[in-house]
Amino acid sequence: MRTPRPSPASAEDLHARLAARIIALEDRVRRLEARLALEARKPPLVRTRASASAATVRTARPRPRCPGCTLELPRGRRGESCVWCGFMFAAVTRRRASGPKSPRKTR
Repeated sequence: MRTPRPSPASAEDLHARLAARIIALEDRVRRLEARLALEARKPPLVRTRASASAATVRTARPRPRCPGCTLELPRGRRGESCVWCGFMFAAVTRRRASGPKSPRKTR
């Protein structure tokens, strides 16, 4: 035996339910905006001493890039060619790590 299917909702009923959901969502957005405005008005917290987590933050070296496609190369040993575009690394000379760049001399 089959169970009887529920009758399709009327257009007015569907419209009323959707309108109620929209009103509830708009109310939530207004509340979130009000909370955000309150948080934005608070003065920023001032740290009195350096925290342990701030001391352990490491700055990562920039990943080497392929001179052909300029995409970052994956970690691990570098092969003969780029894994992304197939550029042959032997085609260019290896550049030394550059320090802070000095301004060029003008003639």
